[in-house]
Amino acid sequence: MKLWGLISIELNVGDYVEAAEHQRRLEALLAQVRAVYPGAKLQMRERRERRPTPAVRALPAELAVGRHAER
Repeated sequence: MKLWGLISIELNVGDYVEAAEHQRRLEALLAQVRAVYPGAKLQMRERRERRPTPAVRALPAELAVGRHAER
């Protein structure tokens, strides 16, 4: 049986310099984790804020007009 574990840490940073400092700290913690779990990996990515307005959805087919109504 295989298991997959995930540790999630959300960071709010002001700039890339601050982000790099957090990355260094996480890599130091990861070294400790790797002593027990050699395959452990660190993945960092930018997470964008969601739009304040909801996404626009297409009208149902029965309400569509024009060329889309012919489908």
